[in-house]
Amino acid sequence: MKNIFKVFIVSVFFVNILLLATPTAQAFYFELPQIFKNAIQSLNASGIQMKAQVQDSIGIQSPIVPVLTDGIQQPLPPQQLLQDSPGLTQSQNNNFQQGPDNERILKDIKRGAQQITRQLKQFEALVARFEKKGVVISPDVKTKIEELKTITQKFLSATADDVKNLDMNEMGQSMRDLENERQNLEQMDNITREMRRIERNVNIFEKQVQKLAKQNISVPTTVSENLGKVKTAIADIKAGKMGNAEDIFDLMRNLDENRGQMEMLARWPQTVKEMDRQVKNLERELKRSKLSVDRLNKNGIDLSSIYSQFESAIAKLKETRDAAKIKIQENAEDAFDMVQNDFFGQMDDVMESQRTIMTMNNFGRFQSDFTRETNKDAQRIKTLKRQKIDTAELEDLLTQAKAKGAEVKDLFKANPLDVDAVIEALGELENMKQEFDNKIGELTGTEDQMPWEKGPQQFKQMEVSPNLDKWIPRQSQNVSGNSRSGGQTESNVGGGQTCNVNGVEVPGACQ
Repeated sequence: MKNIFKVFIVSVFFVNILLLATPTAQAFYFELPQIFKNAIQSLNASGIQMKAQVQDSIGIQSPIVPVLTDGIQQPLPPQQLLQDSPGLTQSQNNNFQQGPDNERILKDIKRGAQQITRQLKQFEALVARFEKKGVVISPDVKTKIEELKTITQKFLSATADDVKNLDMNEMGQSMRDLENERQNLEQMDNITREMRRIERNVNIFEKQVQKLAKQNISVPTTVSENLGKVKTAIADIKAGKMGNAEDIFDLMRNLDENRGQMEMLARWPQTVKEMDRQVKNLERELKRSKLSVDRLNKNGIDLSSIYSQFESAIAKLKETRDAAKIKIQENAEDAFDMVQNDFFGQMDDVMESQRTIMTMNNFGRFQSDFTRETNKDAQRIKTLKRQKIDTAELEDLLTQAKAKGAEVKDLFKANPLDVDAVIEALGELENMKQEFDNKIGELTGTEDQMPWEKGPQQFKQMEVSPNLDKWIPRQSQNVSGNSRSGGQTESNVGGGQTCNVNGVEVPGACQ
């Protein structure tokens, strides 16, 4: 056991050593190496000037989201730009002669060029990584890489006599161009990643739409059209066609507005299931009503007309249900209107016949049942009063209902029983009850939910990342031509600032 413990300690020690030895990831960007700048300064100090000099007064701000060589992100340090300066005179060219100091300067220039070569290799690896992830690389990028390679090679192979031909401004401009391309690629990587996320959600949305179509549910043409437009926009952006990239915002919003329709359609099966359940319950009540009607008929009370109304109403509901099942294949909106108005909207009227039959069958219990219902309604009024809700209309309706209930009670006591008068009074009482319930819903803001209004959300919200506004700015948000001191003009490009410095557009250079 002790030996195992020792082995464990030694292993942890070596793992920690390896972790400490691992170099910290550095942000990759194009910058003129310090050894290069020092060499140029040394040349200037000795009276030798090249075709361009380092200007340290202008810095490039860090891009918003830098790319690291190992994929980790962290802030970038400032970097220096180059600016044009007068070319060499013949006398200055002749001042550079072979000597220990000048040989050292020339070696430092070549070492700086080697560092730039390494930056190029890092950039090429970055480009390859982006290509593998599906980021579209412009042919111009690879052309600019080759141009900088050619320029760098001039410095690597330079001799003392070649110093007069080394153009630092050309080197600086080429590096600025590639730094711009690097930031553009970084931005395109962010955009492509967001497009992949959106595409996954759109694909799920489309599969759900296809599932509904397989169930013979008519999907609105606008939904299919919006889906096609979104997919086309995503494909164009991923292919680097950014001319209409900002359309993705409106297209996604339109698709999200379609989501409400699709939620209803997705709940059509549960709507049909609820209609079938209601019809089954009504058919069961119809059988019970038939027994009651037969029993009352033996006692000289004829309710056959009420029963016929009940039976016909149920048959009409079944016809509506079957017609809606066909209509959903042609026009979903009409199908839902039919179900809401001609099926569930008629349910109270259908049940009125059933309640009349049941009341006549048990008129001895009318008074106790009616008293229980009115007490319950009175309690509901008290609850609303405590909530500071005006209940005057409800109280009036309850008073009318009590009076009508007393009238029905007297009609039941009459001998002989006036069946028609009782049925008419019960109908009026039922109407009062419905009006009371409707008023309760109006005052409390509660209504009966339709079957398609119930259940969990099935279609995910269609949205874009808030950051997409930075990467694909809308035209109305662009700022162009704002004057800056020092000859800089600012514009909003790709979510960051781009300034014109001495005639060169440089992302992130505004300070």
